[in-house]
Amino acid sequence: MLKERNRSRNTEKYDYVSASEDEKIRTAMDDPRTGSRYPSITHQSNLKQNGAPELNMLYRSPELRTASYSDQRDSEYDLASLAFTESDDGATDSSDEKRQNETDSYTNAKPAKQCEVGKYMAAREMSPLQERLNALTVLPSTYYCIMFFLSGSWLSKSFIEAYAHDMIDDNEFDNSQCITSSWLPNMHALPPLPPLAAAIGILCHAPFSMIYHWRYAHRLPPGLARTTHWSRRMDQVMIHFCSICMAYATSGRLDLFLVNGLYNVDCMYRQCLLEVRPKRNQTRIGISILGVTIPLLLRGQFLVFLKLFALFSTGGWLFGKYPIGGWSHSVFHLVMATIPPIMFASALDLSASQSQLEVAAHCAILAEKTLVY
Repeated sequence: MLKERNRSRNTEKYDYVSASEDEKIRTAMDDPRTGSRYPSITHQSNLKQNGAPELNMLYRSPELRTASYSDQRDSEYDLASLAFTESDDGATDSSDEKRQNETDSYTNAKPAKQCEVGKYMAAREMSPLQERLNALTVLPSTYYCIMFFLSGSWLSKSFIEAYAHDMIDDNEFDNSQCITSSWLPNMHALPPLPPLAAAIGILCHAPFSMIYHWRYAHRLPPGLARTTHWSRRMDQVMIHFCSICMAYATSGRLDLFLVNGLYNVDCMYRQCLLEVRPKRNQTRIGISILGVTIPLLLRGQFLVFLKLFALFSTGGWLFGKYPIGGWSHSVFHLVMATIPPIMFASALDLSASQSQLEVAAHCAILAEKTLVY
C-alpha cells in the first residue's frame, strides 16, 4: 500500500509538472515572436502515445526531460530562424527572399548566356588543320612588316635623289643619327614613327593570334571554355592594341592617337571581364577600325580610304559570316595581309614622317660617299 501511495504521488507530481509546462508552451506559442521556437503540443502528444523508450526515460527523470526538451527546442528554433526571420517590430525581413530571387535569376540567366556563346562558337567550329592554317596565314603580314623596314624599302631612291638635289652641305648634321652596320646595309637610319607604329601593332598581335590558333583553338571545347580562354582574350586585346598603333599611322596626330587609345583601352578592359559578349566585342572592333580609317578622310586621302575600307569590309564579312565555313578565317587573314603595304605608303606621306625621311636620306648619301672613297 505504501509503495502504491508513493507511486501515485510521483505520478501526480509529474502530471502537475507536465501540465504546468504545457501551459507555458501554449502561452509562448500564442506570442507571434516566439511561437516558431517551440514544438507543437500535438507533436508532444504523439510522442507520448507512441511510447518510445527515450520518452519513458525522459519522464522518469525531470532533469533529463528538461535537458532533452531544451535541446529539441534549440534545434527547432535554429531551423525556424533559418527559414523565417523577423525584425524587432514583428515585420518580416525579406532580404533572404530577395537574395534567393537574385540567385535564381542569375542561375536561370547563366545557361541562356552559355547557350548564346555556345551557339556562336559552334558556327565557327574548325578542324585542327584549319586552325593551324589560320595560324600560318598570320605570317605573311608579319614577314612583310619585317622585310619592309630591314630592306630599306621605306626609303625610296627617288626621295634620296630629290633630297640630294636640294641638299645644302651642312656641317652641323648629327652623324650619330645614322646607322652603320654590316648586318643592316640598307638601314641607314631609324624609320619614321607613323609607319613603324603600324608595324609594331601588327607584330605584337601576331604571336598571340598564332598561339591561339595553333595550340588552343582546336583543343578547347566550343563555348565558354574556348571563348574565355586567355589566348583568345589576348588575341582580341592585341587587335585593339594594333588599332591604337594604326590610328597614329593614318593620322600622325597625337590628339587622334590619344582618343583612339582611350577607347581601345576600354575595349581591352571589357575583353578581360568575366562575362563574354561576342556581338559586343565584334561591334567594338568595328568601331576601332573606323577610328583607323576616318583620319584618312580628314587628310583628304579618299582613294586610300576607299581601298582600306573595302579591305576591312571584306575582312569583316569573312570574319562575321563565315561564308566558306572553316576556311573563312584563313582567307580573312590573307585579306588583312594586303593592308600593310597601303597603310605604310600612306603613312610615309605624312608630315610627321618627312623629317625622319630626310635624316635617313642624308645618312644614305653619306654612306654612299664613304663607299666611293
